[in-house]
Amino acid sequence: MATGEVLAVDFEPFGHRRLDRAAIWLSGICLVHCLIIPFAVLALPVIGDHLLGSETMVHWLLLSPAVPVSIASLWFGYRRHDYLPGLLIGACGLSMMFLGVSHLIERTYEIPLTVAGVGLVTIAHVLNMRRLRGCD
Repeated sequence: MATGEVLAVDFEPFGHRRLDRAAIWLSGICLVHCLIIPFAVLALPVIGDHLLGSETMVHWLLLSPAVPVSIASLWFGYRRHDYLPGLLIGACGLSMMFLGVSHLIERTYEIPLTVAGVGLVTIAHVLNMRRLRGCD
């Protein structure tokens, strides 16, 4: 490889649709987790302190596979179909999820930011899959 030459990675054998679906499932798991935990804390006061104490680590563990899968899928989809809005919607959603998990804004916004972020990421992947269908 010559100096300055960029290595081109082709994810086609793995399938763009599989990456999009995996990203949607990972985001969905985050969503379910965020919506169930408040009810679990209310319904099970005995383990509520334990759940609240370990919650941040769980969120990072759920976010860590979702980010690279989403980025790879949306980026390589964008390179194929050249539809920028899907990529930008996904980036906004991932940013919102990150802000929710990191508590950079405030802890009380964690669930709303995560839920909204998951929604945007899901929309971005659905748009990506539809655009890729048109490229076949």
